[in-house]
Amino acid sequence: MINETNAAVIQGLYAAVNQRDFEYLNTLCDAESEWFDIPFDKMAFGVTSVSMAWHNRFAIFPDISCEIKNLIAHDNYVIVQGVERGTHEGIFTIYEEEAEPTGLYVEVGFCDVYYMNDGKIMKANSNLDVYALFTQIYGDCVA
Repeated sequence: MINETNAAVIQGLYAAVNQRDFEYLNTLCDAESEWFDIPFDKMAFGVTSVSMAWHNRFAIFPDISCEIKNLIAHDNYVIVQGVERGTHEGIFTIYEEEAEPTGLYVEVGFCDVYYMNDGKIMKANSNLDVYALFTQIYGDCVA
């Protein structure tokens, strides 16, 4: 069954990211919520889990923006495919590789999966195309 309520909540999440609306982001979770930022191997918990995850991402890509390409909201799950764009200005570690700021503008696909309960995010698994990110930062030398 299509869940329009959950779809609207998650569409609002990406709009809030693009507008830096942390007040809205802090309304999306409850005390039991979890956000797993897969490529950065970071977990965030509780009411502020979504905003903490995005604060971490903004530290790396301060001008980041997200564009939703596909969104599927079925029962208690929402799956989003999209594109993140931003300038690499912060240090980050992915799979034990540390990337110093390059000042390069990157455009990377992402796929996020949300488990929802009563309009709140209970679990989120956030993933992005690490190969595309590394290729844009380091060039074609990435194996």
